Parts: sequence; structure tokens; C-alpha cells
Amino acid sequence: MFLIDHIVALDHHVATALNTWAGQPTVLNRLVVRLSEANWLKVTPFVLVAAWYWNCEPRMANRKDVANGFVGIALALVLNRALQLALPFRPRPIHDALLGLDLPAGLTPEILGGWSSFPSDHAAIFAALVGLLVPLSRRLARLGLAYAILFVLLPRLYLGVHNLSDLVAGFAIGALAAWIAHARPLANHVGPAVERLARLHPAPFYTVGLLMLTQVVQMFGDVRQYGSIAKGLLAGTL
Repeated sequence: MFLIDHIVALDHHVATALNTWAGQPTVLNRLVVRLSEANWLKVTPFVLVAAWYWNCEPRMANRKDVANGFVGIALALVLNRALQLALPFRPRPIHDALLGLDLPAGLTPEILGGWSSFPSDHAAIFAALVGLLVPLSRRLARLGLAYAILFVLLPRLYLGVHNLSDLVAGFAIGALAAWIAHARPLANHVGPAVERLARLHPAPFYTVGLLMLTQVVQMFGDVRQYGSIAKGLLAGTL
């Protein structure tokens, strides 16, 4: 409890300090809000890199790594949502009555109001996206990490959509999921199986793959929403 109390205190301090700027009706803050809402803009660079390497030589090795990377993304979402549903509900800083933060200009009060803040889905998914790049190109992985921090994680912290600990925990879960997906023996079975499926049955594979990519670009918004509905049904609140 001692450590948790200190983490919560740090979260509140960071959220309150950032809100002195984020709560002002400035053009910059409106741009940050728009950026935070543009999931396709944030995810697309990672998807384009994955598509590029999928079709580059050495094709077989690259396709195995890309396939394992997407397994990591799916695993990150499942683990993160399971924790969100299992742990006590935590309000987002902008919804926390104890903090009394000013709503950033352009941000609607209802944003993610029914979704627990801890851990962060965005942080988990983008950690897994960075993990997808690691076996393909360490240089691109470093660039992807910087991109995720600057254009995804920091805006959500700045706007009060997440606490600092939400982002750290979510990123750790995504990194763990990426490590599991790329580690033996899972990587030695899943990657080759997916590559073989793409080679032998291209029509159904790319049909399902396109559906998967649309969900990734949308940050699995529909899937996460259905998870929240399922929790409400199980809890008898819907």
C-alpha cells in the first residue's frame, strides 16, 4: 500500500501540473486533442512498415517476424483488456472529481467515461507495435519508440486521458506480449504456420488479414467496446 500510495500521489501531481497548460483554450491544445483522436494517423506508419517488410527479401524470414509481431499485438490487447476488466475501475484524470481538472479545449466530457484508465490500451498496443519492428530493423524500432512516446503516449498524459502509471503499466504489458510472441517456442510455430498459410491459401489469408489490419488501424476500438459491454452484462449493469 505504501508504494501504491506514492504512485497515486505522483500520478495526481503530474496530472495537475500538466493541466495548468492543457486546460487553456489554445490552438496547440486543440491540435493535441485532434492528434489524440486520429488513431489511423498514429498506427498507419507501423502498418506500412510491416507491409513493406512482408514483401521484401528475405521474404520468408520477414513474414515470420511480421506474423509473430501481429500475434504480439493481439496478445497485448487480450492481456491488457483482461486486467482492465479484472481490476477495480480507475477513473481517468479528467473524470477524477478529486483532481478537479479543467477539460482541455476540444475534448468532450464523455470521452472514454465508462472505460477504466488502468492499464492503458494505447500504451500496450504501441509497445507491441514497436516490438513488431525490433526483429525487422533495430533502427526503425528506435524511431518507432520515439514516435510512440511523442505522438501517442505524451499527448494522452498531457490531456489527462491517462495517468503516468497507466501508460507505464500498459507499455510493460505490451512489451511482455511482444517478447512472448517472438520468443521460442511460440515464434517457431506461429510464424512459419502463418507464412505457409499465406503461400498456400492467399485468398482467405489476405481477406482475413485485411480485416485484421482495419482493426489495428482503428486501435481495436470495436473489440474493446465489446469487451466493455461483456463486462457490463456479466456484472448485471446493462
